[in-house]
Amino acid sequence: MNSLGRQNSKSSAKALELFSRKIGETGPDFVVLHGLFGSGKNWRTFAGSLEENFQVWTPDARNHGDSPHADLMSYQEMAEDVVRFFVENELENVILLGHSMGGKTAMQIALRFPEMIAALIVVDIAPVFYENYHEQFKLIEAMRELCLPDKMSRSDIEKKLALKIPEKRLLSFLMTNLICINGQFQWRIGLEQIAAGMQELLNYPEMKSVFKGPVQFIGGENSDYLKSKYHGLIQKHFPESRITMLKNCGHWLHVEQPVAFQKTVNEFLRYNNLILIR
Repeated sequence: MNSLGRQNSKSSAKALELFSRKIGETGPDFVVLHGLFGSGKNWRTFAGSLEENFQVWTPDARNHGDSPHADLMSYQEMAEDVVRFFVENELENVILLGHSMGGKTAMQIALRFPEMIAALIVVDIAPVFYENYHEQFKLIEAMRELCLPDKMSRSDIEKKLALKIPEKRLLSFLMTNLICINGQFQWRIGLEQIAAGMQELLNYPEMKSVFKGPVQFIGGENSDYLKSKYHGLIQKHFPESRITMLKNCGHWLHVEQPVAFQKTVNEFLRYNNLILIR
């Protein structure tokens, strides 16, 4: 699929055509949905680890990466974007993994379109409302306030952003969204659209649906996103789920503990006879 660039679209409920990368030529379809401020590129190492056994797809969500921008950004709309992606690429019985925002989108898809999903893996997120609005919004404000003047180098931009965002891993992650076009640096993510939709992104649509397929939740022991108090609600909507908490890591557990994360995913796939991991 060709990139649509960073074009803007009118406010519309119409599903968007997502940009995606693919690794692997044979085996079941494995789709990875990234988190807020990320892109499919963030998951290329993980995708590469599966390419011998799967066709791994890493689409960019709306307002992220190389996918189009749109004014609306609810989980219903993002789920419909991904379902359109499934249909256009003739993907069936998908193994779907989603991290953070992508995990909420993945849960929406499994609950609304269960016939398309063979198995679900949700990474460090729960189907609940989170109250860290100001924490997320300050990241947007820090990127907005730079203004990105013509004569500032990439290293200068990073140093200036570090004054507002001193955590090195988070800073490096956000800098992956800085691109240079015709000598001018710009953010490739839709900062204005994400800011407008932040309250909705932290929330989660209340649903009565149940997904009866196999589900693996993976959380970081040092993260606040998959607390034990949420486990009952998870079991209510995903009765065949199991929850694994990885030690010595936070929200980016696939980066902080890649071996343990990969092992947990592989064990889930083996247990459910989804693929024989070599």
